[in-house]
Amino acid sequence: MSDSLQITRWVTFAQRDYDTAINMSILHHPVPLDIVCYLCQQSAEKILKAYLIAQGEPFRKTHDLETILKLCIKHDNCFSAFEDICPVLTEYSTVTRYPADEDFITEHDMRTSLESAHEILEFTKARIADITP
Repeated sequence: MSDSLQITRWVTFAQRDYDTAINMSILHHPVPLDIVCYLCQQSAEKILKAYLIAQGEPFRKTHDLETILKLCIKHDNCFSAFEDICPVLTEYSTVTRYPADEDFITEHDMRTSLESAHEILEFTKARIADITP
């Protein structure tokens, strides 16, 4: 698979996760806060990995957005703007997996996750567009 096709697939998956999170936050009652937050984490993870692929930067399999973000920062220091929100989103990759853990997620957490994922998604899509043909 060409890098261009691979990048496109990662971007598409990232956008799909974000769009699904938005739709769930609007259409489901009660809103599954844990699933929305998880999808926000997944969207951020996939778009950052798409950027790394576009840069030709190898990465290991991880859900830790801080680790992924550090690799992005090596190529563009502007990604450091997300250093505070990536640890929060990373938590949703694990705490949302088990029923006992999702009770602490609030509607505010969900809204913050949606905003954070949107920021990362749009910023990174623009960066990818700048470096790919």
